[in-house]
Amino acid sequence: MKEIKDTKDKCTLCRKCVGICRKTVGRKAIIYVESGNESATLEFISERCIACGSCSYICSDGAIIFEDIGDTRVITTPAGRMEFKLKKCNKCGYYWAPEKQVKLMAEKANLPLAYFDLCPDCRV
Repeated sequence: MKEIKDTKDKCTLCRKCVGICRKTVGRKAIIYVESGNESATLEFISERCIACGSCSYICSDGAIIFEDIGDTRVITTPAGRMEFKLKKCNKCGYYWAPEKQVKLMAEKANLPLAYFDLCPDCRV
């Protein structure tokens, strides 16, 4: 598999990713930044990102790509590359979701983090 270095040339600044991150996911991890010379860019804030992949799913330009490689989710954006640790199922060993996303799900559902020690398949 060829490693993708960047996707700057693909982004049309449609801002769909900004909207889904802000309104649907509630993270504000992607910001549209206008500069004084009539140009704009997208800024990705890894500290706010939970690596859910919503931005990639909505990007019709193919400018945001995510892939799971072993225990890591790699997200390639027009601004660069980010890596996130994936949660490993304690039963089957499958890496099934980004740890930051699992932590947020536990907080939102008011459940102990240990509730998510098993992947959805092993929980049934």
